[in-house]
Amino acid sequence: MEELQEPYWKQIHYRDSTIVDLHAHPSLKVSLFKKTLTRGHRAAKMFDPFSVRTDISKLRKGGLDAMLSVIYAPEAQIAEDCKPLGILRYVMPSTWRKIFEQPYFDVANQMLDEMEKAVEDAGPDLRMAHSVTELNAILEMGENRPIAVVHCIEGANSLSEDLDSVQHFFDRGVAYITLAHFYPNGVAYPCYPFPEPMQVGDCFQPDHDLTPGLTTLGEQVVEKMTDLGMLIDVSHCTPAARERVYDIVGNRAPLMATHVGAYEINPDPYNLTDWEIRKIADTGGIVGVIFMNYWLMPHETGRGINFITHTLRHFKNVGGIDHVGIGSDFDGFTDPPDDLKDASELPKLTQRLVAEGYTSEEIGKIWGGNALRVLREGWKKQ
Repeated sequence: MEELQEPYWKQIHYRDSTIVDLHAHPSLKVSLFKKTLTRGHRAAKMFDPFSVRTDISKLRKGGLDAMLSVIYAPEAQIAEDCKPLGILRYVMPSTWRKIFEQPYFDVANQMLDEMEKAVEDAGPDLRMAHSVTELNAILEMGENRPIAVVHCIEGANSLSEDLDSVQHFFDRGVAYITLAHFYPNGVAYPCYPFPEPMQVGDCFQPDHDLTPGLTTLGEQVVEKMTDLGMLIDVSHCTPAARERVYDIVGNRAPLMATHVGAYEINPDPYNLTDWEIRKIADTGGIVGVIFMNYWLMPHETGRGINFITHTLRHFKNVGGIDHVGIGSDFDGFTDPPDDLKDASELPKLTQRLVAEGYTSEEIGKIWGGNALRVLREGWKKQ
């Protein structure tokens, strides 16, 4: 009998490409809910903070080779901005004390430690990469190599307004910091990030000024990160903060927007305008498409692969194929598309890109080639 030939998309996804997720949050589930990555967890189609979308079985099925694991020390304003969340003080008292009753710097370090332990407990399936050298070594280990896990931080509140904290986290192997997140943090001002469906009752009512940019400390942090060789992620920053980062860094280092959409498709200030996409491309940087329909399209529906590929094509047309990537934001308390709800379903996107006429080389760049180039050029931790 004639052997069945492997589907073209499967060869591209599992053999020809190095699959890299620029932005995912397994650490939130590990630190807040004591989830173990070695166990297969349920991943709901709807928004569910207890879902785990990046456990090892899902990562393996999805073909992931490297994951930029993002630590987020939750801001105290979250509980103030939505009073019903105060019940967590009584339902999860130990977690409440750990998260809200310590300096952000200490919380971030504890979460880094907990993620290190989770990776260690995973045995041969996961391995931390604290530098470009370690990342390259993992990726060169062969067909059954572990998935490389790289520390990153979302929200410069983790610095606790201390410039020396930048050096500390760089030394710990943090590849990038997303300067802003949900609330002003002493470094940068954010776009209001909570989707409209969450703005109910007295919770998360938008009242943010989009005109401030970086603080004086923020400008010093950007300079420090650039000098060290620590990558800067402008996701969540106000347009004014993003523009100030572009001005300070110039073309001295590649810049990142790890999990965003396109303003020309969905005109939300969280998303990047075309001139910003080109600016990041000019630095040699990368723009990653978020897997969340709310930010990708002005009229949200359940299914989202269409929206993801539409945004990818826009980024490609504006900034060039060498500057596009994927930042799923899985496990970041987001609501991913129903047809791409967790890491196990990543091959669906490859199938769609093949159907849309992308070449194997282009798909390889989108999935990981571009991300790895930016890490190797912009992360100076050896």
